[in-house]
Amino acid sequence: MKIIEMNTKDFEKKIKESKTIIIPAGACEVWGPHTPLGTDAIMSEEVANRLADRMGWMVGPTLPVGDSSMIWGPGTIKVRPESFKMYLEDICESLIKHGAERFCFISPHMGNLAIISQVAWRLKLEKDVDSCIFDWWRVIQPVSREKNILDDNGPLGHAHASEAGTSCVMYVRPELVKKDRFKNVVPAMWVNNAYPEYHQFIPFACYGDDYQIGDATAATEEKGRRLVEETLDRMVEFLKQWNPPRNKEF
Repeated sequence: MKIIEMNTKDFEKKIKESKTIIIPAGACEVWGPHTPLGTDAIMSEEVANRLADRMGWMVGPTLPVGDSSMIWGPGTIKVRPESFKMYLEDICESLIKHGAERFCFISPHMGNLAIISQVAWRLKLEKDVDSCIFDWWRVIQPVSREKNILDDNGPLGHAHASEAGTSCVMYVRPELVKKDRFKNVVPAMWVNNAYPEYHQFIPFACYGDDYQIGDATAATEEKGRRLVEETLDRMVEFLKQWNPPRNKEF
């Protein structure tokens, strides 16, 4: 259940029963010619709501825009990392005052992860409040490989607006996907990278005007259903045994 849709009495009752809050965080950025700018925000909310139904937890307010400076293009909206960090800290601090003791962050957008991690570490070290992060586009990958869900379970199948991402959006919000614009886009810069293990800082626009890497034509709603639901199965397994130790002071 979403906190923003609850009344104060129901919230007051629920926070006494469940001390863990799910926080979705996304982005508004170019995501190929066929999927919405808010793909990361949409997926974070959809996954958060499904996870809340399974765990009986509440979903906090979504952070719909993140640090997308590296994926600048038509329609991209970005916030400064320090702005995102302060906003998230204020949300968490408010919820802690109401009784929250743990946070589960859902963030498909890689640009948010370091910022969320900084907040999570501060909450743990200063307040002994536990957190975990589900980096959505990365956590679906081992499930995809183990279950052989995609045609391409390698890096290209999980690249930006490719088979995996497009399939997930087709499952949760099919009305937002433009199937007539599906393409297979493999930039030469991607193919010719002989050193993928080394991190480089290449603006996404350098890969081409489609703002996509990989084959969207291989995407299907059924693949998306399996990726979402079977990854959620594994997330629930983890959360049911999640019991971090208390902070140890020196």
